[in-house]
Formats: sequence, C-alpha cells, structure tokens
Amino acid sequence: MLNMQINKSYKIGFLTICCMVIFYYGLWFLKGRNVFSKYNAYQVSYPVNRNLPVSAPVKLKGHVVGMITKIEILPNANYSTLVTIEVDKQFSLTDKSKVMLNSAGVMEGNILEIELYDGRPLTRKDIIVGELHPDFSDSVDLKAMTTQISIITNNLIKTSESVNIILETIHKTTHSLANTINVLENDLTIITKNVIHISTPLADSSKGIPSLLPPMHRILSEIEAMPIKDVSCRMVRVLSDMENLLRDISHNNGTLGLLMHDQELYKNLNSSAKNLNTLLFDLRKNPSRYMHFSLFGAHKNKPKNLEKH
Repeated sequence: MLNMQINKSYKIGFLTICCMVIFYYGLWFLKGRNVFSKYNAYQVSYPVNRNLPVSAPVKLKGHVVGMITKIEILPNANYSTLVTIEVDKQFSLTDKSKVMLNSAGVMEGNILEIELYDGRPLTRKDIIVGELHPDFSDSVDLKAMTTQISIITNNLIKTSESVNIILETIHKTTHSLANTINVLENDLTIITKNVIHISTPLADSSKGIPSLLPPMHRILSEIEAMPIKDVSCRMVRVLSDMENLLRDISHNNGTLGLLMHDQELYKNLNSSAKNLNTLLFDLRKNPSRYMHFSLFGAHKNKPKNLEKH
C-alpha cells in the first residue's frame, strides 16, 4: 500500500513539473518569442535611421551571425529608431559589446557590425545604444559607384553579345531546319509518286496481284494434294537403310565392309594393279612379243622370246 502511495506521488510530481514547463514556454510563445530558435534577440537604438533596411545582415569580423528582424519609430523618445536584431546564440552580447552601423558598399547597402567584450549578459529588456563605425560615411563614393557601374555595364555588354550570338545561332539553325524540311517534303513527294506508280499496276485485276491469286491457289492445291506423308515415310525408310548400310560397312559386315577393312584383299588388289601396270608397260614397249601379223600366215613355231616369257 505504501509503494502505491509513493508511485502516485511520483506521478503527481512529474505531471506538475511538465505542466510548469509547458506553461513557461507557452507563455513566452504567446508573447511572440520563438522558444526553439537558435538566435537571441536584442534591441539597438539610433537617433535616426540611416538607410538601414529590415533583413540587413549583422556581421562579426566579416561573418554573418544574424540579421535585422524589425525597425520601429519611438515617438516618446524623440522619434528615435529602435532596431531589433537576432544573433546566433553562440555569440552572446554583453553590456560592454558594441553594435555599429557601417556601409558595405553601393550594392549591399548599410549593415550592422558587432564587437564582443566581456561583461554582464544582456536581457531582452536591455537596449543597446548603437554607434557609427569609424569607416561609415553617408556620402556616396562616386569613384566606387563609377567603378561598380562600369563593371555592371561591361557585364551587360558581354551578356548582350552572348545573347546576340545565341540569337544568330538560333536563326542559322532555324534556316537550316527550314531547308531540311523543304528537302524532306520534296523527297516525300517523290517517294509518294513512286509508291503510287508501283501500287497502281499491282492493284490492276488483270495484271497485278489479283491475277496471281488463281495460279497461286492452284499451286497450293497441288502441294496439298501431294502424298507428303508417303514421301516422308519413304525418306525415313531410305535414311534407315542408309544408316544400316553404313553400320554394316563400319562393322566389317557384307561385301563392302570386307572390301574396305580386309587388309589381305587390299594387298592382293594392289599387287594385281602393279602387275597389270607392268604388263601394259611391257606391251607398249615390246608389242611384238604378244601380237604377230604376217601376210603369209601365222608361224607354226612360237617366238623364242615369248616362250621364255
């Protein structure tokens, strides 16, 4: 029972703390402060507004660390100017810090520069008395302005030249494209005429494709009437017989098999061919040994050379 009371007390205390935190931050939020912002807001007063616009940067040694968020006129303070700035929280201002008005050039305008010094941290209600930077001048630097205008003019001239080149290129491209389209139109006209010239005879019923349909139909009918199945069966049988014949030959079966694989028969045929070649050679060289012609009849006695051979 005691543990349940302790747990209940913890829950009540936790809820009370959460409500207080929510009330605190909610109150500041309703007053217009961004409680989740990473910037601190400060107020700076100047006797007059010297061309200082809203959203002008706040710099620290050349680095932008904040910006102007609001500019007000204070009627009760001799119509002085109250400037609200926001500065990054890592650069906290003190009562010794300085906020100075300075000129950043013709193009950028006037800005605020801060200098940090150790001292008492400022609160939101504190108002910093603004100062003028030693380099600040209300007068316009005509020489700098002339230089800036000259640079801008040169850039504009270069830009206009580039634009002229681009326009000329576009003009040439358009002209070339128009010529190409004309050539394509002429080619398409010629192609269309050729297609019409070719397709007209083909559409003729007496000479064109329709006249070829009956012969083609007859040819297809004759092909369909052919005994293709019988022919294929015969081809299969012929191929099977050829396969059996080749198998018998490769296995020394049958006359062809023995003729191709019997070495003794090969030697005998080779020897017979050599003997026949020798006989024919001798017949050409000595025909009298084998044939005798006589106007008075054949000799009864055989020639001695023949008997020897």
